[in-house]
Amino acid sequence: MNLRLPIFLVFVTSFAFAQEISIQNTNPTTLKWYEIKTPNFNILYPQGFDTQAQRVANTLEYIREPEAQSMGVKPRRISILLQNQSSVSNGFVTLAPRRSEFYTMPPQNYNFIGTNDWLSLLASHEYRHIVQYQRSVTGFNKFVYYLFGQNALSVVAFAAAPQWFWEGDAVATETAFTKSGRGRIPNFGLLFRTNLMEGRTFNYDRQYLRSYKNNIPDHYVFGYHMITYLRNRSNDPDIWEKITSRSWRYPFIPFGFTRSVKKETGVSVSKLYQEMADSLRKSWDADIKEQSLTKFKTLNRRGHHDGYMDYEYPQPQEDGSIIALKTGIGQIAKLVRIKEGSEIAQFVIGPYNDAGMLSAVDGRVVWNEYRYDPRWRVKNFSIVRGFDFGSRDRDAISKKSRYGSAALSPDGSKVATVESTNEYQQRLLVLDYSSGAVIKTFDNPENFMISMPRWTPDGSAILVNRLTKDGKTISTFDYNTGQVRDVFNAGNENVGHPVMSPDGKFILFNSPFSGIDNIYALDIATGKRYQVTNSKYGAYNPSFTFDKDWIVYNEQTRDGLDIVSTAFEPSLWKDASVVATPEDHFYDKLVTQESHPDIMKGVPESKFPTNKYNRLKSMINIHSWGPFFESDVTRADIGVQSRNLLGTMNVNAGYLFDINERTGNFHANVSYQGLYPVIDAGISTGKRESKTSIDNNRDVKFTWDETTVTGGLRIPLLLTASRFNTTLTVGNVVGVTQVSNFRNQVTRDEGSGATKRTILVSSGTDRIISLNDSIRFIYDNQIGNGTLLYNQFTFSFSNFLKTSRRDFNPRWAQLLDVELYNTPYSGDFKGSLAAFRSALYFPGLAKHHSVILRGGYQTGTDGFEVNRYSFRNRIGRPRGFTYPRDTEFTSLSFNYALPIWYPDINLGPVVNIQRLRANAFYDFGQSGGRTYYYDIKNNSVLYQAINRRYDSVGAEFTVDVNVMRLLPQLDLGVRVTYANPEFLKTLNPTAPAGRVVVEFVLGTLNL
Repeated sequence: MNLRLPIFLVFVTSFAFAQEISIQNTNPTTLKWYEIKTPNFNILYPQGFDTQAQRVANTLEYIREPEAQSMGVKPRRISILLQNQSSVSNGFVTLAPRRSEFYTMPPQNYNFIGTNDWLSLLASHEYRHIVQYQRSVTGFNKFVYYLFGQNALSVVAFAAAPQWFWEGDAVATETAFTKSGRGRIPNFGLLFRTNLMEGRTFNYDRQYLRSYKNNIPDHYVFGYHMITYLRNRSNDPDIWEKITSRSWRYPFIPFGFTRSVKKETGVSVSKLYQEMADSLRKSWDADIKEQSLTKFKTLNRRGHHDGYMDYEYPQPQEDGSIIALKTGIGQIAKLVRIKEGSEIAQFVIGPYNDAGMLSAVDGRVVWNEYRYDPRWRVKNFSIVRGFDFGSRDRDAISKKSRYGSAALSPDGSKVATVESTNEYQQRLLVLDYSSGAVIKTFDNPENFMISMPRWTPDGSAILVNRLTKDGKTISTFDYNTGQVRDVFNAGNENVGHPVMSPDGKFILFNSPFSGIDNIYALDIATGKRYQVTNSKYGAYNPSFTFDKDWIVYNEQTRDGLDIVSTAFEPSLWKDASVVATPEDHFYDKLVTQESHPDIMKGVPESKFPTNKYNRLKSMINIHSWGPFFESDVTRADIGVQSRNLLGTMNVNAGYLFDINERTGNFHANVSYQGLYPVIDAGISTGKRESKTSIDNNRDVKFTWDETTVTGGLRIPLLLTASRFNTTLTVGNVVGVTQVSNFRNQVTRDEGSGATKRTILVSSGTDRIISLNDSIRFIYDNQIGNGTLLYNQFTFSFSNFLKTSRRDFNPRWAQLLDVELYNTPYSGDFKGSLAAFRSALYFPGLAKHHSVILRGGYQTGTDGFEVNRYSFRNRIGRPRGFTYPRDTEFTSLSFNYALPIWYPDINLGPVVNIQRLRANAFYDFGQSGGRTYYYDIKNNSVLYQAINRRYDSVGAEFTVDVNVMRLLPQLDLGVRVTYANPEFLKTLNPTAPAGRVVVEFVLGTLNL
């Protein structure tokens, strides 16, 4: 049996039928949708996006067969959603329901998009994922799909092939079929190349699953090199189809993918990786063996414990300092000001939209950040932000804009930026720094893609990259006249980050001309080109010191991008005409095998019919069925799931079996998320059972039939507007529970061992249970026959500082949850409960250490009336204790969490241990309330006051592990708790003897 299947089933179906369906990424209700139906695709797009929707439709139909050929399938019809309300540049293909979504705002970073049109690149990459999914429907996978639907197919498909295959194959496809896929861009594999050449040839598990100790590129980079190397090695374009089809046919065979690789290649997947790494390292070593590398001076200092760190986009200032963006494996993105190697000031930025550049003048910096519509998760913005290191003023220069990149004018009063409209139109704008008002708009009638603007030293023009039909150019926009002048026609050469020298004679820019990214210079007067740097791994982002004597730029090193300087001396530059360029490339065979090196050139311009999209007709879209488990694996569900393509209607229905109670109920839940408040409704009906003990040897079992109907509203808000991720959700639910056939059964155990037997003492329909002839116990945990009408109000607020890869807790965070239950409506039962939970996170004594303070308070119904209803406990209790609920409870907790070790140890292919961490804690609890008894003889109510204190101390030791080479991590561990510790006896003298409790801990799933 393949252990990966049940593990992934738990992951994927964790919250399959939770009563509150999670918030989907939806668009504003007012957005009108249209549809193009081609022979093989349904293209859904918002009003105003018609031209680009037609182009996407033609592109997908045109590439459909060529891109699928090496996988041996022709995918069935699928829906493509073109999301034009978002400022995030992204795309994905997914199941449940089956669809692809293109986020259509083009990125500004030239090392991401290359010389491709954004929608064309998305079409090539995402369509290959569609092909992969279709190919995975084979053998046992097909059986799983028909039996359980799309959720289950996703599980087995991803379990049977590693994620590096999925993304690596898609990157290889975009590289083979377009003129500038990521495999052709040296920066894409920069970190991989640096690690290998610096002797960091990690083993297969570490290279794929990554590390907290070393900075290792993600599975896109790793996968591309694996996919391409084997296709080069075998010279067989179908080699990966042969490997994956076997593993997808039999996903239940342990390590089926690895076995399939060995069968097709004769070596294991780990040895194939070592072959690939050795081959690339030898090739790269040969490339630079005879090179004379540029000498430079490093301007930043690194700490001994920084780990991998980048100091990107250096901007020299008039006072001799340098402003740069600092990021790393253990460092969230922040702006730093460096002088004489030391960081003299810093500013942590918000959600960063990386345009591949930074601009700073006289201590003032501008960049791009994301902002979000509070309610609609697909609608977001890219604004221009500013910060002044001198005055410490921070400014949102624009609001609700779609601006990519930002460049300050030489006097710091204006900002050049690029706007991408919702209709996929681009234009160059100039903003006033103080007001954010648009003071200049440049025409772009051809809608060429514009990126990376930068002012000339005298402020008379703006230098940009332009992507035209003939390739990429470096161009200038005259500020006064708006006239466009092409300075350098680069064609398919992926040039970027153009800047003009202080004397106005040269334009410096980045280019992969030699096969390695370096800085080049263009003599504007003569048109002659020179190589300025000769780097071992890569040189980027040139700028100039104010004395005009030095070029400051980024140099890739073993531990990240450094800020370095070299003399601004044109006489030392190398004529580009004599620079050696690579005769062959890693991707050449890949391109030859597919035989469509620039497939987008041939895309036709057919006109497909367009219709308004019928939302009502498409509300129900059943995608999965069969059994599911909830996250605690105590309830099993057999039912169906439905989600419409726009994510506005979510429905689930089925039969839910409670494993602990051994009872079941039929249920249906619906969540409509197309309005500002989310509307949730649910109904369930079935049998219930509860057990309790009333003395040492008597047990009571309650059984009843229960039908519950709920309906409510939620307003989930995303309020992130800085370095903190902030959310707020307010909701209210009204519920009606009808209880019938309520019965109790009192039993008593007699004898012991083999003679032990259970005797029926009494049964009935009352909530008052006999203890003896004169005293009866009033059971307060369950209503009897009748109707309960209740109201549930919820309030949830969270505010987290963003985290780095090494952070498992935020350095700063605040959380507050409030739940209020009561019965203000007519009904047979009355009750109330108020619960408050909070948490505060603070930095610890060292980096990545955390202090966490948690608190909770709960108070509920008290009294002896028979029609009293007690709601379930809603706050956590001190660790190490189990006991029934109390009317009133206060809890406090102190935690100190820290990483201990980054071992990067793998136990064969079964377990890979990346990190060991610990958490020391002290928990406190104080309970209050009463237990009530009815005295028949005296016709009075007796009660026993509850006033207990709970103390526990202990430690948790957890490991972050990958199981069966699956990329998502689990944190597993053990908790040792000392309950009622002896050293606290003076504070709690009535506490029973201390005891040690050892528990297994299953934490979170780290995706």
